[in-house]
Amino acid sequence: MEQNHITIFIPASILAETKDLRIRTYKVGLIGRSAALFKVDRIVVYNDNSQKEDVKFISDVLTYMNTPQYLRKQVFPITRELRNVGILPPLRTPHHPTGELHEGDYRQGLTIKRTKKGTIVDIGADKLALCKEKLSVNKVLSFRVSKLAKEITIVPDTPDFYWGYDTISTYKNLHESIQSLKPKPELVIGTSRYAAPITSVLDEVKERLKGSKHTAILFGGPYSGLHDLIPSQKEKELIDLEVNTVPSQGTKTVRTEEAVLSTLSVFNLLLNSE
Repeated sequence: MEQNHITIFIPASILAETKDLRIRTYKVGLIGRSAALFKVDRIVVYNDNSQKEDVKFISDVLTYMNTPQYLRKQVFPITRELRNVGILPPLRTPHHPTGELHEGDYRQGLTIKRTKKGTIVDIGADKLALCKEKLSVNKVLSFRVSKLAKEITIVPDTPDFYWGYDTISTYKNLHESIQSLKPKPELVIGTSRYAAPITSVLDEVKERLKGSKHTAILFGGPYSGLHDLIPSQKEKELIDLEVNTVPSQGTKTVRTEEAVLSTLSVFNLLLNSE
């Protein structure tokens, strides 16, 4: 099966259940970890009648998690909102390397300054690297190590294996967030406890997944499900399938971070089954 790019939509209201900054950080961390575990390409944070500050907080924590450790201090100044990031689970994805640098390795790097030779870049090595192209400064970009000598030489390049997720903060409602997403998903799947159990529509889901190169999965919040967030007429226009990925749940509610893990686990099995 061809690679299916996955985008998930997360509501800012996941923070509504607690004011404790440490717990809020941890909740977002669970979503970031699940996204990386199951190779999610994009996380869209939408506003479901929440505070704009909550949208920004979730986006900042997710982006912090996805940033390699060797760049975090430079990219993220210490703020009150990020003071608990030490409890976040590490992603341990390929773009968070821990070993020695070799020719041909891929690294994310922060562009430091432009010179006559090109652009000086911090890629987490024992010395700064040189890219012979003139790039915008203070940007995190992906590179491939082309030469290791007295001077580390790199070229802009992105590998063909999983390289982390992008975080998009729309500050819009769910309907507008889906409409504004580019490129548009070929398949949009809603998750709801009121939908048909995924086991009862398994063949249909697998068939639709086979025909999609870009799938979006929508999640509701702790107080508002998808039916509350999208008017019924627009829901029919936007959502191709709606499924319950936690049938016969043993608890009264399924938290969004739990729904994300459960749902991505199910879809991972379907995408990797023959």
